[in-house]
Amino acid sequence: MRSSKLLLGGAAVAGVTTALAVVGAVLTWWWLVVLAGSALLSAVLLVALDTDRRVRELRSFVRSEIAAVDTTGGRAAPTTDDLVGTVRALQAQYTGRLDRLQDTVEATLRRLDERG
Repeated sequence: MRSSKLLLGGAAVAGVTTALAVVGAVLTWWWLVVLAGSALLSAVLLVALDTDRRVRELRSFVRSEIAAVDTTGGRAAPTTDDLVGTVRALQAQYTGRLDRLQDTVEATLRRLDERG
């Protein structure tokens, strides 16, 4: 709700300063055009500076939150035996897949030889 009100307020300020600049240009009051343009540019600068400040604060907040996360999940760190077991399991899966591939290739070659 606050952001929509802020957006409407910003749009209103931009509309008023634009209207002042147009009226000043029509009446050839160049000081009013310059004043309205300066006010609009100053508002844009303030919004940009505030946005930069918020991004920097958010970045440091996110870094601190990430540093506070417990990545172990309450579990013990893996040991060498765990890693060796995992590698052996992967090796067995890979070897099994290669064996199945070799059987499939040999069966296909036999079928091709039988066909002539």
